[in-house]
Amino acid sequence: MAAALSITGSGVVASAPAMFSAAVRSPEAIVVAFSTVADGWPGGEVRVVRSFDGGREWTAPVTVARPREGEASVLGALGMVRLTDGTILLPYNGVHWTPGMGTAGRRLSLNLARSRDGGESFETGDPIDVDFFWPAVYGQILELDDGELLWPIWGRQTESEKWRAVVLSSTSAGSEWRVKSTIAFDAHARLHGTYVETGDTGAEVGADTQESTHDPSFRPHDPTDGVTETTVCELADGSLLAVMRQQGVGGDQALTFITSRSLDRGETWSDYEPLAFSGMSPALWRLPDGQLLLASRRHAPEESGIEPGVEVRLGTADGKHWESPITLEQPDGRRPASEYQCGYPAIVPGGTPDAVLVVFYGFDEDTGRYLAWNEITLRP
Repeated sequence: MAAALSITGSGVVASAPAMFSAAVRSPEAIVVAFSTVADGWPGGEVRVVRSFDGGREWTAPVTVARPREGEASVLGALGMVRLTDGTILLPYNGVHWTPGMGTAGRRLSLNLARSRDGGESFETGDPIDVDFFWPAVYGQILELDDGELLWPIWGRQTESEKWRAVVLSSTSAGSEWRVKSTIAFDAHARLHGTYVETGDTGAEVGADTQESTHDPSFRPHDPTDGVTETTVCELADGSLLAVMRQQGVGGDQALTFITSRSLDRGETWSDYEPLAFSGMSPALWRLPDGQLLLASRRHAPEESGIEPGVEVRLGTADGKHWESPITLEQPDGRRPASEYQCGYPAIVPGGTPDAVLVVFYGFDEDTGRYLAWNEITLRP
């Protein structure tokens, strides 16, 4: 790979509180959804903004989803897609907290908002039941050439197990869903040590308590381990590639990304393999020439000497070889001071064939987490 990536523009999408982005591009606008709190901490909403000029100006946020009765929050991340008929699907979770139990008492409902007018308005229906105990939304929905939709999620299929990554399938334009296959699972995954012990497990969270999104030290942690945030991309040859965040899979303590492949449209997956680098909140994107982009949050534990940030790297068309990354820039020129002050990139086409827009959250010392964008251009 002789080409290189460079940052050719940046800007602000939405002011704080804004994080956990999802994005699509229609012929008229860039549509970005985001959450107002991290990890479903109580009080969260899902909101949408749009830009009609390539990201320079954005509409005022519109709330798409609020907690239902009995829920404390709603949360989305990455999964939004624009189908070939123009319909936009926006996945999100409803989150119920049992006071006094921390993350162990957190329960999720699986939801899908739908827009038929380019993201100007969204309809929400009843939660989707796929016989999965703890379904967390994440990966972008894929639309295959025969109309089948594949929706990567992660969580616990049964109450007592570790986390796993699965793909849901719909052959009814998203009206009905089923679990099609497990992408990766390790029944014995375990993350331990200082990194776990210093995370916030939500022990003091109650139904009427909100996360302080401007708190620079906030770092959530769920003691469950396994395979988590999963992004799936259809490669130029029609196969599928999954890149997954993990906690303690195979005994690994470095949060090394793992990958798996499917040659039969998601029916079965290869044994997972590690990549040569670690990270969180991965997002895969296929460029017009078949090469891949992987955007992710850098794993930068305190006192590790690693600079926190969101990075983007170029990969070969088969996803087997990856270049060194470039670090995304906050529009104000500052750098995040800690790992969880940034992350969750979403990718849409840029204004030219050799460019993409990456939307991610950064951190402002006065207001907290907000959404920014960088234009990334592929240079020969």
